[in-house]
Amino acid sequence: MKSHQSNEQLDELISQAVSRQRPTFDFDKWKRKHKDEIQVFKQQTAGEQTLHSPRPFNIWRTIMKSRITKLAAAALIITAAFVGVHYSGGSIDPATIAWADVTERVTEVDYVHFYYLKSRNNRLTRQFEGWYAHGKMVIRGDSGDATYDDGQTLQGFDGHKRRTVKRPSNFAEGQTFLQWFIGGLLSDENEQFSQQIPTNVGDDFLIYKFDPPSEDSDWIESIFVTVGKNSLLPVQMKVYHKDQDYDLVIFDYEAPEKPAEFFEPPITSEEPPHGAGEVVLDGEEVVIDIAGAPGIKTAVVRLHSKSSDNSGEPTFSLDVAFIIEEGYRSITNDLIRLKLNEAKKCGLGADNWPDGKYRNIRFTPLLKPTEKEDTCIVEISCWLRTEEDRF
Repeated sequence: MKSHQSNEQLDELISQAVSRQRPTFDFDKWKRKHKDEIQVFKQQTAGEQTLHSPRPFNIWRTIMKSRITKLAAAALIITAAFVGVHYSGGSIDPATIAWADVTERVTEVDYVHFYYLKSRNNRLTRQFEGWYAHGKMVIRGDSGDATYDDGQTLQGFDGHKRRTVKRPSNFAEGQTFLQWFIGGLLSDENEQFSQQIPTNVGDDFLIYKFDPPSEDSDWIESIFVTVGKNSLLPVQMKVYHKDQDYDLVIFDYEAPEKPAEFFEPPITSEEPPHGAGEVVLDGEEVVIDIAGAPGIKTAVVRLHSKSSDNSGEPTFSLDVAFIIEEGYRSITNDLIRLKLNEAKKCGLGADNWPDGKYRNIRFTPLLKPTEKEDTCIVEISCWLRTEEDRF
């Protein structure tokens, strides 16, 4: 009877302790899943010390200092702390923790701050920074563009706050943030990924190595994911390319959360484009003067006949070429699909100029209707990137 009461008291203490760290933690569900381990643990630790031992509270303070202590493994440590024993009967071997255990823990994540960087020719640059909190996400790119996802709709904006995309959310089908971000690495359907165990076990981290998905094997050499040893949450993903370059993603769970208004999309900018001109449907090329975009002189555009997609909205095709201040004309980026009043991020000419010099023009065309059925206004916002901006 005494043992039964002690177990109930212990369960209550653990449940309260873990709930303080993670209010949404379902202790009863966790206890059912790990009932065999808990029973063995209680049998091996019963009677060795009392709940009043001073040492467990030192362990408790250490555990409670970390906001990431939200795991089943941490719950076992808390169990040991409240029982007040030195658990000598064995413990979970980190080297045997399968990737499937990491994917399960990922479903508990409700906030993460992340960075995407890439290394090219031994030069590391930031590509974008993002925040995910409670079903909403914001990603900000290196050129001023941004993506807002509220769990229902994803909207993208260029550096001038012109909307470039609008489509269903990445999370509309119940997908978690990390399932979307890491993609196939978190797929329960891939046996390699779900059964994979760490290739390296450090003092604080577990490192998992994966072969690339078959569709990416022509350019990816291998993928390494570093996971917190106690949290079982990914903290870094490194994708090695076959050309010796790599992409690096860093996940941060400790950064202060952003306020709710941070995740609200911007009000569409009224800032004028770099150039605009009327274009007749299926007519001749139109030259549009560009102002305020250093290095770019004019844009040359042509608009093709409209069609309709599944939404029933008319869609047009636009051809765009640029002439820079040095006098060279770029190749033509043709058949850009556009709907009325919806901008689109584009780029052209990275290595295709008459003088062979590297140039890359990133631009955002926006198509607006006029009172004439066969005439539209094309607005162009554009930026010239040279060799110095390449990586």
